[in-house]
Amino acid sequence: MTEEASPPSVSHAPMSSVIARLERELRDLWKVEPGEPTRSRACTMNLVVVTTSPAITEHYLPIVDEVTQSIPSRAIVVTMTPNDPESSLDGEAQAICGVDNLTCSERVTLRARGAACARVESAVESLMVPELGTTLVWLGRIHVDDPVFRELAEYAQRVILDTEYTSLTSLLLLSRWARDRRSKIGIADLAWTRIAVWQEMCARFFDDPQMTPLAQKVEVLRIVQMSDPGAKLGAEGGLLLGWLATRLGWRIEALGGEIRFRRGDGKAVKVELASVKRPPSVAPLALASVTLRASDGALTATGTVTRDFDGDVADVLRYRLDVNLPASGEQTVRLGANKGARVLERTLHRPAHDEALAEAVAFADKLDDDGAVVT
Repeated sequence: MTEEASPPSVSHAPMSSVIARLERELRDLWKVEPGEPTRSRACTMNLVVVTTSPAITEHYLPIVDEVTQSIPSRAIVVTMTPNDPESSLDGEAQAICGVDNLTCSERVTLRARGAACARVESAVESLMVPELGTTLVWLGRIHVDDPVFRELAEYAQRVILDTEYTSLTSLLLLSRWARDRRSKIGIADLAWTRIAVWQEMCARFFDDPQMTPLAQKVEVLRIVQMSDPGAKLGAEGGLLLGWLATRLGWRIEALGGEIRFRRGDGKAVKVELASVKRPPSVAPLALASVTLRASDGALTATGTVTRDFDGDVADVLRYRLDVNLPASGEQTVRLGANKGARVLERTLHRPAHDEALAEAVAFADKLDDDGAVVT
């Protein structure tokens, strides 16, 4: 349940007066009128969300509100439109309350237009709760020399991207920037959280003791994403490839301008990157399927995980393992729980420093300068 503050109006007032008004609105949220029940303010962190699109902000506001019900926060959601000819800064404060309306978080919404975007860092700093940790969720392209990004990241213990709104390149740039920092900043990508179920199913291919030796005998990996032919490999596919390669001990080598993949025993792995038509309901460059084929002597196994496109809704994963062993079988898993607020909540609960993600990103960074492309 959301309690609305007074309707916002575009402000041409100095930033100091805008911040003073927002601070007053935040205080007023917790005033109790005679006869009203007392509400408790809960806050465990500053959650700063930055977008460069009003449409993305509109999509993300209910996600942020839902997340703050389980992770009490002061959420500061910022929309920046630096190319707007008008320079202005405005916003409002709201209480985000649970079903009982007694325990609430706070959400401040800021809108910066034109030249006022340069003042966003100061506005956000003024509105953060002191002495609490800060997570920055950056929903746009990463430019590590962007002063707003750099200044906001200085306050954060972790920076989270959603490469659904940008590209794998942004994650690679962020990773390089974070590695160069003296104070270690955790990085995360919501795409990494989304592929967790894909990782679990790929690992399940080798769960049976009779299948475990085949993990070192993979001959073919095929990754299919939802895009046009010739598109770059997206974040989901790139991260899954990096995760599989680092878990299975593969290395990359270049020869004649081409890259090759080799197992720990030196034998080649054929990696195929392909595409299928994307249904309108699915995000661009999302994973469509992954296939692993391995053999050891007379034993050959093929494992496949595929999204179900029945009815144009890709909300089901189908697992299939074909092998002449009892481990052979099929399974269906729904992806509905891995959407929206649940993905952000799971990401926030993960450790700030994820070595498996760092290794997968480092591997993906080696693919090539232009990004691997699908056929």
